[in-house]
Order: sequence, then structure tokens, then C-alpha cells
Amino acid sequence: MRVRWTVALGLGVLIGCASGEDDSTDKDTDTGTTASDTADTSSEDTGPEYTIWTGDSLVFEKPDFGDPTDPSNQDAISEFVVLTRGESGSLLNAITEAEATSTSPEGTEWSEGTTADIGSLEFEPLKNAAGHQMSSVPDTDFVLHLIEEDIYIDVTFLSWTSGNNSGGGFSYARSTPN
Repeated sequence: MRVRWTVALGLGVLIGCASGEDDSTDKDTDTGTTASDTADTSSEDTGPEYTIWTGDSLVFEKPDFGDPTDPSNQDAISEFVVLTRGESGSLLNAITEAEATSTSPEGTEWSEGTTADIGSLEFEPLKNAAGHQMSSVPDTDFVLHLIEEDIYIDVTFLSWTSGNNSGGGFSYARSTPN
């Protein structure tokens, strides 16, 4: 005899199967399904949950020619992500990178927009999200996704110093933990 049960959760519907008359001795295993595998698309489904920081805004600034290895020129967002910038290029994660690459900062992904539209955003490396025009980021809203912690943060760039040997200054305002 097969038994089928449905459990409704805020994230969707999970469907599982069990066999046998006595579940305590059931040796069959079920590979199972996840909420996203069987998500109910009705209006009652809330979709995936996101951890979004909505605390007070923090302004971070790294001045032109500020030493990127100096903690005062680094934004320690989490134990896995500490953002800074060298004298040029994009942002980097001071924990894992000595210089920025096309996929920097490591451990992050970005999307232009705000967390108010989180469900429709597509995330990618910062430079891609900025259309390869980092000089155009001032006054632009982005969502920063801390991949390891699965946290989403609103970031608005306030300034960006462009050009080779320009000093690598930048500033932004970002949300903090709730």
C-alpha cells in the first residue's frame, strides 16, 4: 500500500511518498522533492524566501590612493566578504583577492535595482551588472548578494574615481543587518 501526503508550506508544496504498513521498519528510501521542484503557482504561494538586510544605511568611503590593505579602507560586510578597491579597476574581496578580476569581488554577485524587486533580478559579477562602465555607477542602485551567507543588501554607489592611477576612490551607502 502506498500512502501519499501533502504538506503545505509558505514556500510551496512538498509531496512525498512512503510505502509499507509500518513506517518505523520501512527500508525503502524516497529521493524526495524540494519546494521549488513542486512549487504551487497559485496566488497563495509566496515564492522563495530571501534574507534581506533592511537595517540603517551605512556609508562607506575609500579615498583616492587609500591603502586597500588598511582595514580603514575596507568594508567588512561579513566574515566572508570585505570589499575594497585598488588604485584602479573594480571592487575586490580583500579576504580572497589581491586584485580585481572580471568576476570580482569573489563571493558576491550583483544586480542593478533594489531588493523591492528581488524576485525579478538577475545576478552576475559587479562589472557585468554595471554594463562594464564602473564610471557610471554613481547614483545607481544595486543589490549585492553575499553568496556564502545568502544575504541580499541594497547598495547605492555615491562616487567612483575613474582612470588609470586615479587612486581608486569610491563610496556607497548600503543597508545593514536588521
